[in-house]
Amino acid sequence: MIETLNHLPTWERGFHIFWLLGPFILLIERSPADAWLTILAITFAVRAVIKRDGAWLKIFWVKAAFIFWGVCLFSAAISATPSYALSEAFIWFRFPLFAMATAFWLGTDKRLLYAMLISTAIAMFVMTGILTAEILIEGQKGGRLTWPYDDLVPGNYLSKVGLPAFTVMVALAIGAKPRLASMMGILSLITIIMSVLTGERINFLIRACGGMLAGLVWKPVWSRYIMLIIVEVLAIMAVFIAVPGMETRFVDAVLNDIPTGVHSDYYRVMGGGLMAFQEAPIFGIGTANYRDLCAGIMVGLDDFRCDNHPHNFYIQFLAETGLVGLIAGVTMIASIIWATFKAGLQNRDNVVAATAFVIPLGLFFPIASTADFFGQWNNIFMWSALALSLAATNLYREDK
Repeated sequence: MIETLNHLPTWERGFHIFWLLGPFILLIERSPADAWLTILAITFAVRAVIKRDGAWLKIFWVKAAFIFWGVCLFSAAISATPSYALSEAFIWFRFPLFAMATAFWLGTDKRLLYAMLISTAIAMFVMTGILTAEILIEGQKGGRLTWPYDDLVPGNYLSKVGLPAFTVMVALAIGAKPRLASMMGILSLITIIMSVLTGERINFLIRACGGMLAGLVWKPVWSRYIMLIIVEVLAIMAVFIAVPGMETRFVDAVLNDIPTGVHSDYYRVMGGGLMAFQEAPIFGIGTANYRDLCAGIMVGLDDFRCDNHPHNFYIQFLAETGLVGLIAGVTMIASIIWATFKAGLQNRDNVVAATAFVIPLGLFFPIASTADFFGQWNNIFMWSALALSLAATNLYREDK
């Protein structure tokens, strides 16, 4: 890695080092994290203009992201509050632009990409240590953990920022040589237990299902796969027994919240998004406008309730950008999943490339409850992971 950095121009070397420090900057607070991501995204755009480098604009998922952004801007412009919606739609693009910066600049060298994965893994275990200290010193607050942000997002960090490193670790635990596999299995078990202790149900499922899928797609040793599942299930059961109320939160509450009727708060919140969609079915009520316009839309609709967002990406697309936005958004998401999946098919021997598609598939799973698609924290965490998965598409080209 040092040799790779030394071969870069001095100014680029500094930005690459800055990029590698990102997982630790994300441990601080949302403003430094957003500044890190935005600086790298803007630098990439300026660099592309100066170098007259437009080859990356021909990639399909990049085109799809720009088209979706255009729909968001148009939807915002014709909405009831265009100034607010346009500003939200405009600045949102810094997140996919950061993914482009990683895939077509910062992470093009496999040694730097591997270094970033190691940096992510180390930061993930730093977060695990911080949360362990919180449990010992303060304990959980209502079944949730909040350090180091004083906010209910550490489970989001583990699930999203740590997902690329975690899926690789689980795949290695299943398919690597015995000594490395044992170490990876123990480390992945530690972090999945911490995901339970954060109280984040959907984020835990993303990690658990993502890990199991990653274990299947790269050289699976079936005896290890079955053993890993058994050990993780037993460990989670032990947590349920040791921590009162945790089983209720993860089992009973999840079953009760399946959105099949008004008994479920998810039904009431997601239904509110569908009611908003009916107000403007073609282009929606405007990007990021749901939180401000929902109260007026829900008048007389007692079976539904407002929230900052409808808690599902695809319902949010319908509500805020309409059918056109849903089609554009699904196209963007599908193109990202396909790009990473195709790269994995072409380079199945490389564990990073083979498991890369698990990240966008897990983060964009259609029936999951989700955070705000246009929100700051969610996008910082989510697109930092998506950026690494998209950078893994370079591995085939370089190894070829």
